[in-house]
Amino acid sequence: RMLADTRIPLISATGSTRMGRRMTGVVGPRMGRMILELGGNNAIIVLDDADLDLAVRAVTFAACGTAGQRCTTTRRLVVQKGVAATMVERLKKVYASITIGDPLDPGTLMGPLVDEHAVADYQKALAQAQAEGGTILYGGKKLARPGHFVEPTIVRMPSQSGIVQEETFAPILYLLEYDGLDEAIALQNGVPQGLSSSIFTRNLLEAETFLSAGGS
Repeated sequence: RMLADTRIPLISATGSTRMGRRMTGVVGPRMGRMILELGGNNAIIVLDDADLDLAVRAVTFAACGTAGQRCTTTRRLVVQKGVAATMVERLKKVYASITIGDPLDPGTLMGPLVDEHAVADYQKALAQAQAEGGTILYGGKKLARPGHFVEPTIVRMPSQSGIVQEETFAPILYLLEYDGLDEAIALQNGVPQGLSSSIFTRNLLEAETFLSAGGS
């Protein structure tokens, strides 16, 4: 749509690279300016020396807040193999305690999805994840209550497969395990969308590597 007073087109779409290039081709020839609200497929990297209490709290809010319906939602959790099992168990306990309900209630962490189509996308994504070798570790169901409520879901994936490359506006967290930091950064960067990222570690050198030009 167009802002009449500034003549800056506002575009809302998913698929950062594809849509960004498309709009550049449309607006660029007339030297126009754009404000693009594009997609994200954001990851959190957890190293084996991380403060897991802090990481679990951050991951839970980032993946489940707004029921996964924002561009900065965490959709991929990249965990070093040495702490992966512990991280999963802690997340499952916290996910089981999440209050799901009216988003206007101060005690609610996770509200509903926006409509029935979003629920269908959630179910379709989980079916595809399982077809690609994924295992649902927690959640995965639509709740039997009025409204478009679903369970926050954790899915262990053997690789960064097709569905992990997509942005699904739902509380689905894909868990990927890795050995070394270089592998973790490659996973972080190995999707076509880019918006936000973070790392949990006590190692300053590894944190600086993540923040460098060769990192995230």
